[in-house]
Amino acid sequence: MRDLGNNRARPCRRTISSSTKLVVESNSLPDEDRKQIIRLFQQKTYLQPEIGVRIETALKNLGYFKAVVNEPTVSFITQQAGRKIADVTVKVNQGAQYRLREIQIQNATVFPSIQLQKLFHLQRGEFANITKLREGLENLRNLYATRGYVNFVAVPEAVVNESRRTIDLVVSVDEGKPFNFGQLYLEGVEPYAGAGKTLKDSWKLLEGKRYNSLELRRWFLANRSTWHAGPQFSQSISTSQDSKSNAVNITLSQWLPCKVAEQAEYRRNPPLHRGSISQLVEVGSIHPITNLHLKILY
Repeated sequence: MRDLGNNRARPCRRTISSSTKLVVESNSLPDEDRKQIIRLFQQKTYLQPEIGVRIETALKNLGYFKAVVNEPTVSFITQQAGRKIADVTVKVNQGAQYRLREIQIQNATVFPSIQLQKLFHLQRGEFANITKLREGLENLRNLYATRGYVNFVAVPEAVVNESRRTIDLVVSVDEGKPFNFGQLYLEGVEPYAGAGKTLKDSWKLLEGKRYNSLELRRWFLANRSTWHAGPQFSQSISTSQDSKSNAVNITLSQWLPCKVAEQAEYRRNPPLHRGSISQLVEVGSIHPITNLHLKILY
C-alpha cells in the first residue's frame, strides 16, 4: 500500500480567469478561430505544462492538423485561495487547415466497415478533428470487446493530400481471436456466510459464454453489493487472459478501508483531474493520437 503521507512536489496550477487574458499570437490564424480557442480556456485551471498541449489540441480539433505551439509565457497577476491567477501568451503556427476526405477500415470481418466508420462521428468534408479521431479508435475497441475480441488492435495512418488540403484516415485492424467468460475469483473476506456461493452461482450464467464487456458491467452492477465491492467498475474488477482456453478470468475485489483512504486522498489531491472550471484537466483526454503515422501526398 502506498504511503499517503508522502508529500511529493506537484506541478503548479495556473488559472486563466475572466479578469486576466489568454493571448494567442499568430500571423494568419483567423479571428473567429482565435476567439473560439480563447473561449475554451476562460475561467479554467490547468497544470502549467498542459496549457500548450491543450491549445495545440484545440487547434487540431479545428483542422489545423500540423499545428505547432511554442511554450506559453505565463505572467502572474494575483493569487486567490492558493491558486495563481495568470495572463498567458502563446505563439502558434497553425499551418494549413485540413478536411476529412474519407475513413477506410481495412481487414475488418466481424462488423461491416460502414458501421465502424460511423463510430468516428465525422462526415466527409468536415474539419479533421483529432479528438474525434481518437474517440473513434476507442469506440472501435469498445465495440469489439462486446463480441469477445479483447485483443483487438487498430493501427491508424493519416494520408495527407497537401494540394487538396484533405486527410484520409486509414485504419488497419487486427481483430484477434474471440474469448469467452472464464472463472470468477473473489478477493477479500466473505462479508457473510454464503456470499461467495451466491456470486459463484450467479457467475455460472456467464461462464463459458462469449465474453461481452457490457454484460460484465451489468453483472457487476447487479452483484457488487453482495461482496461489498466499490461503486466504480474499474476499481473493483480486474481481468486476466488464459490464452490456452481463450478465456477471460475475472477478479472481484472488495472496497477495503485502505482503498477508501486512497480515494479520499485522490479527491483531495487529484494528479490530473477531469472537469469543471475549478479543476485540473486529465492529460489522457486531451493528448493527440501518439501512434498516428502520417503519409503526405503532394
